[in-house]
Amino acid sequence: MFKVIIFGTGKSANIVENMLNDKVEILAYSDNNQSKWRQKRNSKTIISPKQLNEYEYDYVIIGSQFNEEIYMQLVSIGVPSSKIFQFYKFADNYNNYYKNNIKYFLSVCENVELISTGISYSWFGFKCDVCEKKAFNFAFGSQDLFYDFFTVKHLFENYSEKMSCVKYALIGISYYSFQYDMSLSSMRGKVILYYDVLRNAHNFKEINRVYNEYDINRRVADKIFKKNADGNYEFKLEVPTLNEYEDNWLIGKKQANIDCNKNYPETVKENIQIVKDYIKFLEDHNVKPIIVVYPATKYYTENFSKRIEDEFHFIINQIEKKYNFQYIDCFRSDLFTDDDFRDVSHLNLRGAEKFTKILNEKIKW
Repeated sequence: MFKVIIFGTGKSANIVENMLNDKVEILAYSDNNQSKWRQKRNSKTIISPKQLNEYEYDYVIIGSQFNEEIYMQLVSIGVPSSKIFQFYKFADNYNNYYKNNIKYFLSVCENVELISTGISYSWFGFKCDVCEKKAFNFAFGSQDLFYDFFTVKHLFENYSEKMSCVKYALIGISYYSFQYDMSLSSMRGKVILYYDVLRNAHNFKEINRVYNEYDINRRVADKIFKKNADGNYEFKLEVPTLNEYEDNWLIGKKQANIDCNKNYPETVKENIQIVKDYIKFLEDHNVKPIIVVYPATKYYTENFSKRIEDEFHFIINQIEKKYNFQYIDCFRSDLFTDDDFRDVSHLNLRGAEKFTKILNEKIKW
């Protein structure tokens, strides 16, 4: 039996639990949230990270989106790197969705007129099959402005014939996007997904470490995870609904605080230039830039930082003075209800269909 401790007690832990094979015994759970310590989960105790060394385990499984911070935390308290399984880093690299999306576009799609880039709001909030024009979505969770631009740049410079029909580009953006650099964030491990295609790690300096960690993760996964008849791992991600939360106002405030806890002047400066370069590049290729801010719930918008929001509007206004683009801001739109959201800040399928129809009307074709 392989004895493991799962670090994390949220939805990610549920996913990990469902993937474990019958050769695994969960000894305990660990979490940085002190209010959960000494509570039970699946009859196992939730312990403080400092208590990890009191257990004899084979592996600590990081079942949390905040992989990088937790990994460094575990190493700092003496957990050997060979005993740390980074679930999301493994999942991302096992099935490089960014690379596969590019491949799919190049091999299958023809005569695409509109492309969409952006972070998770664009990924969940735009439905290509509802768009008035033939569309393709290059947006993904955690993707930043740098990789938005470099994805499009890569496609035009290397596959110009494939991009010859593109006339519109949605630049999905959040009020905090100018403060966000994925390669310097808690999601920096995802840079490897883009590096495989673009060969550009932006400000991330440890790309070789990520490759080495994947080798460790793959060896551990082969021991602890179930496989299907084809010998592949099955990742069954949960689709949340807003109704699952007990206190939407509390969740909205927490999420807004996380997203707005940013003050990076150098990142802002770089991202302003990236957006300018992105718009100029699109114009040079006869593509209309359309900057889009996606809707969010009142639980999120009413707790959003005024500082971040004011900074965003100032930047957009300054860029508008020198560059031509259409700007569509639906952040506080009253056309959406709670039933249109998967969580406090992301649209669900119903909401995405509704919003794409709104874009069909608002875009100046």
